[in-house]
Amino acid sequence: MKSFLRTYLLCIALPALLLALLGAALIARHAELLRRERAERLAEAAGRTAAETLDGIRNILDDRLDRIRSDRSCGETLVAIQILELSDRFVRNAFLWRPGEGFVHPAREGATAERRAFLARCESRLADADPWGAPDAGEPERGVRPWPVDGRDALLGWVRLDDGSVAGIELETVAWLADRRTLDPPLPPGRKTGPALAAELLDEDGAVLLPSLLDGLVPVQGADAGEATLAPLFPRWRVRVRSADPDAASRLAFWTNGVLLGLLLLAFVAGGYVLLRAARRERLDSLRKTDFVSNVSHELRTPLTSIRMFSELLAEDRIPDPARRRHALGTMAAESARLSRLVDSVLDFSRLEQSRRKYVLEPVDLAELLDEMQNAQCTMQNGEGGPTTRHSSFVTRHCDDAAVALADRDAVRQIVLNLLDNAEKYAAAGGPPEVSVRDAGNGVVALAVADRGPGVPPRAAKRIFDRFYRADDATTAETRGSGLGLSIARRLARGMRGDLTYRPRPGGGSVFELTLPKPPSVARPGYEGNHR
Repeated sequence: MKSFLRTYLLCIALPALLLALLGAALIARHAELLRRERAERLAEAAGRTAAETLDGIRNILDDRLDRIRSDRSCGETLVAIQILELSDRFVRNAFLWRPGEGFVHPAREGATAERRAFLARCESRLADADPWGAPDAGEPERGVRPWPVDGRDALLGWVRLDDGSVAGIELETVAWLADRRTLDPPLPPGRKTGPALAAELLDEDGAVLLPSLLDGLVPVQGADAGEATLAPLFPRWRVRVRSADPDAASRLAFWTNGVLLGLLLLAFVAGGYVLLRAARRERLDSLRKTDFVSNVSHELRTPLTSIRMFSELLAEDRIPDPARRRHALGTMAAESARLSRLVDSVLDFSRLEQSRRKYVLEPVDLAELLDEMQNAQCTMQNGEGGPTTRHSSFVTRHCDDAAVALADRDAVRQIVLNLLDNAEKYAAAGGPPEVSVRDAGNGVVALAVADRGPGVPPRAAKRIFDRFYRADDATTAETRGSGLGLSIARRLARGMRGDLTYRPRPGGGSVFELTLPKPPSVARPGYEGNHR
């Protein structure tokens, strides 16, 4: 019960608390993202409104300039600008300028105070020989420039006539503001419904020049607003757009509650999944341990039976033939060695599980180690003339010069012996295994053991290094084994900061590759480390 409660607290309660904290952070982040999205939407609407406002003012200005430009003769042009000056409320002053003569209209003689002020502005701002400069792109005969008047923003528009003269007007923006009712933008293109937008025109001090018609009619929420300038024509004016969306708060609450509910469900689902996964792992470990005991029992029973049988026969002197006696003694020796290897595997596995295996890391010449194993490792083989011995049957295909690894010599030897033992069990009919050593680059040396056996089934390729795992049952399999050899070999390899991997061999068979790090330029012989 205590174990279950501890598991419940660790797997459900604690993750649920962490998820709640994470959920609070996500909600805050979500609210911030919504605010940014809203601000971007308002800024986009403000920019669109500012562009439409500028287009409307330019249309008014272009219409007046077109009226002036349509009159060809100079006299008719002068009459036209005088009429505009007197009859059009958007025109504050009109002018006619000739090269070499300057301003023909308004004339200085008899000019009103307003026209004298206009000429003074022109003299201070248009002092060049040809003050009109480069015309607008796409309109080679006209232009427009910002034109402050008495602290207010205005515009000066001009058009070049056929004779080189320039005529234009000083646009009265106060009249435009009085004529304009609202800047409130319509819905974006393609949308039929959506939040109402309130647009205001402000000066550089924040004073409202043109209020929104929605003020006082639709509740405008919050202080979030998007702004856009009307530069370059009106550098001191800007458009501010706010959202009148009474449903925003309810939508935010809906999504907030949805996120909280989702996180709560996720916590319970994840906790249940962890508990089920843990129970499944415990069950698999229990089954594997049971299989391991069964496998080891079978592995122990067979050699013990042979040793007991031959020892009883020898004790009762029931094998009088000397050749058969030597055969019996050889069999007993081979089965004893088999028992010794099995016990050593179990002890090695126990030390690795408890992290008690120590490694003496030193430079090891892998090619030299293979030569030693070729000369020293022997296996017993039955023959007609009695027990004989032969060298372990493996072929060295390739060894790079100076293939030196930083490793534990005994651990490397044990790994190679395990791999050769596997090849002897499963691939004896395919010929001797082939061993090669190469420099794999990146400071790594690789030792590969390849055979021409049946290979590893795809379903078992990812599990062959698991402890206690066998692709077949030892009590019914044709080959012996406890399911520990490859697991021990990989643990030894990783304990030396290397690895042991498997891959199928092209043309059939298996390749097990041991990778180990190279020693540093100045090796430290006798370095000891306790690694898993």
